[in-house]
Amino acid sequence: METHKTGFTLIETLISITMISLSTLLLMKCMIVALHGVKNSDLRFRVGLVLENKKNSLLGQKYISPLFSEGTSMERTGDVMIITTIINITHNLKKIVLKGSRNNFNLVLVFYKSGILREVGNE
Repeated sequence: METHKTGFTLIETLISITMISLSTLLLMKCMIVALHGVKNSDLRFRVGLVLENKKNSLLGQKYISPLFSEGTSMERTGDVMIITTIINITHNLKKIVLKGSRNNFNLVLVFYKSGILREVGNE
């Protein structure tokens, strides 16, 4: 009389558990990389937004404003550190370099302010 045993052997069970474990580890690694990318994207967006606001604030000032004296200044806006460097290129042109940093992430924004172009106000 022959008996047929059904089920899996111990080796088959161990191999399947190992394969499931490795695929789970690979999936977790992919999720960690994706979350790191989201964090970097969020940092870039937040620092860029603060720098754009600072740029628009400076562009709204008159060229002869004391804010445009040559030199470097530092300020903190929320959790973003902004370093503003103003360089006189000519008598009527200034180069403005904004460096924003947050959590070891740095972003640089460079623009120019001209004293030749007529500034129009709402007067």
